[in-house]
Amino acid sequence: MLIDRTHRKWFLGSSGGLVVATVAHVSCSLHSAQGPRGGSVVGLIYGSVGFAFMLFAGLLGLRKKFPIWRVGKAQTWMRGHLWLGFASFPLILLHGGFHFGGPLTRVLMWLFIIVFASGILGAALQHFLPRLQTAQLPMETIYEQIGRVRGQLAEEAARLIDESCAALE
Repeated sequence: MLIDRTHRKWFLGSSGGLVVATVAHVSCSLHSAQGPRGGSVVGLIYGSVGFAFMLFAGLLGLRKKFPIWRVGKAQTWMRGHLWLGFASFPLILLHGGFHFGGPLTRVLMWLFIIVFASGILGAALQHFLPRLQTAQLPMETIYEQIGRVRGQLAEEAARLIDESCAALE
């Protein structure tokens, strides 16, 4: 799936939401005596919303496993997976006040960072590789079209042979 202008609403929505969340986080942190905490009301809201976004992003795999259910459009699910998954990471960081806490929290956060980074890498590869492959492999053929392409190539070869033989005579 290419990231093009059809993603503009998702991008603006997730970016706007993150700006509002960051401003609210800074405001609450300045007015809190203990600083930002995951157990505060704002921290719990960020954690809940971030978890809901991660849950939605994870449900894409379930939707792909059961395509017969037809719950929403596949493009909407893919865009939601991409942009809500992207927005979940900063929300979880805001939830914890940028502290990784104890050993279990550190391990989970490092795993989350790895998943987040691999998602960004995957989105970048999915965006740029098809164009690169098309440019470098112009004669690539889809498996289902091999018979039709083979027939076209055979007709072209026969035509070239006929033209070559006619030129020799």
